Amino acid sequence: MKERIKGRKNYPTEEVDPDNYLSDDEVRELIKNREKVKFVQNDYYKLYNCVHCGECETEEERLLLKQKYLEEGNTVDGLDEMIECFNKYRTPYPSNKMRIRRPEGIPTESDTLFYMGCLSTIRIPRYTEHALEYLLKHKVDFTILEKEICCGWPWFASGCNEEFEIAKKENIEIFKEFKKVICLCPACYFLFNKYYKPSMDSKTEFKYVSDYLKPSNIKKSGKVGIQHLCQLMNRDKTGVDKLVNSILEKSGYDIVDIPHWCCGGGLGYMHRKDVINQVANKRMSDFDAAGGDYSTTYCPSCWWILARYSKLCKISPKAKDLFELLL
Repeated sequence: MKERIKGRKNYPTEEVDPDNYLSDDEVRELIKNREKVKFVQNDYYKLYNCVHCGECETEEERLLLKQKYLEEGNTVDGLDEMIECFNKYRTPYPSNKMRIRRPEGIPTESDTLFYMGCLSTIRIPRYTEHALEYLLKHKVDFTILEKEICCGWPWFASGCNEEFEIAKKENIEIFKEFKKVICLCPACYFLFNKYYKPSMDSKTEFKYVSDYLKPSNIKKSGKVGIQHLCQLMNRDKTGVDKLVNSILEKSGYDIVDIPHWCCGGGLGYMHRKDVINQVANKRMSDFDAAGGDYSTTYCPSCWWILARYSKLCKISPKAKDLFELLL
């Protein structure tokens, strides 16, 4: 595989934590011999090294290894609290209260649901408000729920299949009332299309919010570096990077060329935080070296990383989400 950034591995965790990185061949060998393998607590560092960027060919196998690790009685810091929050609130957080300020003009009824996700509505409300304002401005017909159930990604990516199946079952009951669901988060979009749809009787269509982006009708200016989405580009939604680049250019922005690399946020901010921190810091160095006026993205997890680490790393481009740049 040709390296995208000179001197850096394309697999982010191989770059920052090579001693614990499992190659595709090593993962396949573990799966092949899984009946003979017995995991111990210290295997946590290798099995949870992955940030689920989808770059490798063995993401599903890595999930199976995590499930086996937990089934054999091993533990992961913070997982018990996550499961407790799930049982109480159906989110990974000690709350299910949305913190967004609901803009005026959202219909109470529609056959299209805008599913925002728990990170978006609880941890980064301003990002989500910008997305809502953007869709309203472009007269997209949609409604939102008063309360959402998490898509199940935090537990799915942790190896907790039971919690994921509960989230899937409960959400399917909600989604069957809608013809279309627009997703704000690429992890939700991925799960709904790959793991929900085969279990659904309805013909509900799942779309990603990037499908609704249009050039701004107000002339913009400035140089923009973009964190494109691993969870779309590595999972069969090819061309989204070119689409977003084109929309920004037609809006008047100049695109700063930054070779694609993971931001570290694909797993969410849980488990191997040391790995996530190192990946995020390296990615911020790319934005800083490239320069420009703004750094942006159209993924809630990437935005959480970009907004947080751009300040911690004191990079020069100002972080603005894509919806804000286009409003």
